[in-house]
Amino acid sequence: MKNGEGKHKNRHFQVVVLLRRQARIQALLDAANSLAFSRHDEKYEDLLISYAWKGLFHHAVYQSFGGIAVFCWGFTPIADLVAGRSRRLPMEGWYPYNTTATPAFEITAAHQGIAIIIACFHNVAMDTLMTGLIVVACSQLAILEHNITSIDNEEGIRKLQNSDNDKSGSLAAERRAMSSSYQLLKRCAVHNNMIFHFTNEIQDIFGTVIFFQFLSNCVIICLIAFKVSQMKVYIPAVLIGMLTYMCCMTYQIFIFCWHGNELHLHSMRLATAAYSSNWFSNTEGFKRGLQIVMTRSHRPFTLSAGKIMMLSLDTFVQVFRIFIRRFVKIKFTQIHYKDI
Repeated sequence: MKNGEGKHKNRHFQVVVLLRRQARIQALLDAANSLAFSRHDEKYEDLLISYAWKGLFHHAVYQSFGGIAVFCWGFTPIADLVAGRSRRLPMEGWYPYNTTATPAFEITAAHQGIAIIIACFHNVAMDTLMTGLIVVACSQLAILEHNITSIDNEEGIRKLQNSDNDKSGSLAAERRAMSSSYQLLKRCAVHNNMIFHFTNEIQDIFGTVIFFQFLSNCVIICLIAFKVSQMKVYIPAVLIGMLTYMCCMTYQIFIFCWHGNELHLHSMRLATAAYSSNWFSNTEGFKRGLQIVMTRSHRPFTLSAGKIMMLSLDTFVQVFRIFIRRFVKIKFTQIHYKDI
């Protein structure tokens, strides 16, 4: 089986899922651009930009691996021509004509090269759509953490310090400040619920897709590792292309696990943010409301691949460790049989 065959089948499934759930995905994009998510609030501009750059960094690295791999595949006919080997298309396939004759070979090779470049950009765009939505959820959790921490931290203390000057007026102002703090806490609770539903929708739409993505990537990585271990003649373009494609598949698993891990950590930090607010000088109602927010934060947001594997760095390390062990075992067995 060709290394990318399982990947292409998974892409077909992924496209079907995206088309069937297009309305729900559009609803997620609309929510990300809504006022409720502070998309256009200048106060959070720097924070949102920093998270956008994080997403762009992973996109650029992932795209680089894919671009190098498809460039090496497209360069295969030129490398064969320079080395004096027989003509070979970038990818194997059946055609109802002789692909070794001119100009059929040149036209077919150009068609395959353009097709795999377009497919590379298309595949990266679909994958980073999922991770981009997770970045949106992480940025909103960071905004929520900032809002909870800053509730009445300065205004409430200033009101209490002025109590000696005007006791009756200060008490009225303090009540208004406490009422305002409670309203801000209610807004934070509503915001938290919106992020929770946003994350659940991501899980419901893309959970199965990510699972099959993991499965196909694991199969491809194992096949490439086995094929590299069986190579007797190392052609630079082919070897670099296969190794880069294996890195691309590995990095794809990594970005899903990394973003899932970031979402988990951001949701866990909400409990610490609650302690950082000026809760000790607020009303009992505010304290009870803050306890509810803290209780909810003890159940952190998590994403999983088909509700089987959690998206975390621990999962990535375990998967990568299995690959290393299998590859080392194959190489050790080959060396042992050669010595015999």
